[in-house]
Amino acid sequence: SRILQMWIYMNFNFSVMLFFKKLFKKSGRQRNPDEAVAKVFLKDITDVEVLNTLLKVIKEGANGTTCVIVNHPGSHITVCQLWRWPLHRTMPMLKRVPICSSDCNGNCINPYHYCLTMPAVEHEQGAPKPTERRSYSECSDSGICMDASSEHRYSGSHSSGGTGWCNIAYWEHNQRIGALHHVTDPIVTIANEIDNGLSLSKLSADQYSSVTARVRKHVGTGVLFSLEEDGIWLYNRSEISLFVQSPTLRMPGREGEQDRPSVLKILPGYTINCYELSRHLIVPPNTRTVRLSFEKGWGPGYKRQYVTDTPCWLELLLCIR
Repeated sequence: SRILQMWIYMNFNFSVMLFFKKLFKKSGRQRNPDEAVAKVFLKDITDVEVLNTLLKVIKEGANGTTCVIVNHPGSHITVCQLWRWPLHRTMPMLKRVPICSSDCNGNCINPYHYCLTMPAVEHEQGAPKPTERRSYSECSDSGICMDASSEHRYSGSHSSGGTGWCNIAYWEHNQRIGALHHVTDPIVTIANEIDNGLSLSKLSADQYSSVTARVRKHVGTGVLFSLEEDGIWLYNRSEISLFVQSPTLRMPGREGEQDRPSVLKILPGYTINCYELSRHLIVPPNTRTVRLSFEKGWGPGYKRQYVTDTPCWLELLLCIR
């Protein structure tokens, strides 16, 4: 048992240092100041099974779902600094991804069970003015979501009679692919290949563009949406940036700009409350929709002006009362 523990520790320690060497070689730094922190942290873990499991989940990355439990408060912050965000000298607030078991009581040190929290969007005081509501209803001037036919589609999806909180539509450019995905569980994952959730690989289109095929390949572990007490949280678990637009993510517009919801860029490993329930009642019912594009942004400041110009995107049609 002692020999096995030493072997695992040496193997784990070697993997840690090799990781650091490659990372800091790319960043141009000659010496890694976190090596000492890593060595101290590893020495504090004396359980062979925990060491072995931690090594396994780090190799698996976001594909793994195993929790790693230690009784050292704050250890998850150290692990995240070492393996997920080593270039962050000051860690932003971490938020546990809902795939992590609630039985862990905050003691899980799987670094892929956490995301960095993006700052909340500051809102203007009070409810949107009537002119603001009208301008938002016209925000998607592609005609896909705001014409008479799409109002009928929204009505149909919202009155499905089930107990779900949203329906998800997957699009490639201006073509809807597959049927609506009805969501009843509090969390839902959309990924390229997944057993539980919306698997994009199971949705087939008549013809793919080269850009669409490349983006779908990069979706990987994708995005997780979670219905929580304060809103719908988006967790970017992929290795690409996501772009999200929501009626509660409105930024104060510049003078002369059309009043429209902001498209926010969500970096890999970040999370944001993309639909705040505190503002739900002041959002017009026919605009209670969250749109997300994989890898490609749209709108002012982007080459693509409309969401239908992006190769792969989603609509969350909210059924929340």
